[in-house]
Amino acid sequence: MPIFLGLMGSLVIGASDFFARYVARRNHAATTAATGLIFATTAALLVASFGPGGFRTTDYLFGCASGLASGGALALLYRGLAVSSVAVVSPIVAVLLGAVPMFWDVAVGTPLSSGVVGGVVVALFGLLVTTFDPALGDRVRQGVVLGFASGLCFGIGLVLMAQTTVDGGLWPVVAQRSTAFIILIGFCTIRGVPRIVRGHALRFSAAAGILGSIGVLCYTAGFQRGSVTAVAVAASLFPIPTAILAATFDNDSLRWWQIIGVGIVVAGIGLIAKG
Repeated sequence: MPIFLGLMGSLVIGASDFFARYVARRNHAATTAATGLIFATTAALLVASFGPGGFRTTDYLFGCASGLASGGALALLYRGLAVSSVAVVSPIVAVLLGAVPMFWDVAVGTPLSSGVVGGVVVALFGLLVTTFDPALGDRVRQGVVLGFASGLCFGIGLVLMAQTTVDGGLWPVVAQRSTAFIILIGFCTIRGVPRIVRGHALRFSAAAGILGSIGVLCYTAGFQRGSVTAVAVAASLFPIPTAILAATFDNDSLRWWQIIGVGIVVAGIGLIAKG
């Protein structure tokens, strides 16, 4: 069940990123993330209110701490998707999203198996293949930098969410989404950029926010019931639906070797999960 929840989360997060990418190409990345988080917080609040478990202060605070990392992660991701390519940014985020929780497990006493180490090597090789695209020029470098920063923040956020308990229900997700929203609204205000997306793009922000919140709800429920590494690795498959949707509906550049590279990354993630 935990791995299934991770996979379900990756599917809806992938769709969320596709909608957010559309908005981020027409609005500031922080504005895009902040607007989506309005809908995400509302959705999380509704689910948590009627879901299992109850409010626990410790779990809620872990959710707030995760929100600090997730707010930055979302803005960095959306900026990367807007200025670079899904095929460059998403695989980097995916590997770090799975790797950071894995190394956390090691830090707290869980040993790395040969299968996990092999999976990391395979995934890194896949990244080298995926991020090579001469047509993108400087956009590759931008995508790598933004993807690495976003993935690191996402990984830290997942580790913090993994510290919550079943008794705390899904209220940590409410804390995470609302904290990230407050941070991004503050950033937009300080920088003098619009705080809310306007016009027809608002509907895409709503879709991105609601789907993103459902994804985090799935991740959190998985973390509370199983291995941190296993759920995080399953969650890191989200670039697949994003890339497929972008290539199908948004004319995104997806070269044949990048498709192979994504497949190699997925194979590496599978080896990590198998352990």
